[in-house]
Amino acid sequence: MKNLVIVVLLVVVAIAAYSYVNQPKENVDAVVVEEAVVATTEGSTTVTEETVATETEEVSMITPADMSEEAQAEMYNHIMEYNKCMMQNRLEYHQQGVRVENVADKTLTTCEPHLDALKATLVTNNVNEGLREGMVKTMRQRAARKLMSTIMQSRAGQAAAAANIAPGPVPLPVTP
Repeated sequence: MKNLVIVVLLVVVAIAAYSYVNQPKENVDAVVVEEAVVATTEGSTTVTEETVATETEEVSMITPADMSEEAQAEMYNHIMEYNKCMMQNRLEYHQQGVRVENVADKTLTTCEPHLDALKATLVTNNVNEGLREGMVKTMRQRAARKLMSTIMQSRAGQAAAAANIAPGPVPLPVTP
């Protein structure tokens, strides 16, 4: 019974801690006090007016799907150009004696301006910053993974071909 009470108490404390840590941040309201002197026929009186101003940061909620058709076409064009650029140096990976690291670095460096153009298009159309950065990061990571996969397949194929060519022991003829 005591164990059950302790477990329930721990669960309640954990829930309270979780809700405390994850509660939304409160916006602090700034109070601006404005004083104006108003002249009347009987004399001057001071009128105090309090204005409450809230400071909120504007966050763009625009997604690539919300962009105009022309902007979407431009975005897809940048993506296609980037993918096409990543495919251009594929034959160099299959050549003997080529340092694969140098070719991969050359490919990634050559194709980076396409991602910069994509990012510029998204900035121009006021796409949410998180979506914009995530899209470019995802494209870069996906291309790097695909590039590494291509390189590894090429090297494995070269190693298998070299193993098949290597002379081995000649089997003796079997006589009955």
